[in-house]
Amino acid sequence: MARGGKGNSSGGNGGIMGSGIFGFFGTTIQCPAADTSLYCSFMKMFNVLIVMIIVFTILYFAYTMFIAPTFKRGRR
Repeated sequence: MARGGKGNSSGGNGGIMGSGIFGFFGTTIQCPAADTSLYCSFMKMFNVLIVMIIVFTILYFAYTMFIAPTFKRGRR
């Protein structure tokens, strides 16, 4: 029977508070950094693409909500 360590309160799943979620938006790809297999390389690049799309979408909405209306009001 295994005993938990002193700092191991997250359970056996790992991730954020033992939920099994390991990444920015719940990605479960767990390739080591040194792994150069085609699958791991593709999935790492795909995750970067998804994160970039999400960041640009947030920036676009922030621009349209806050910055663009100030330019319209100041052009009279």
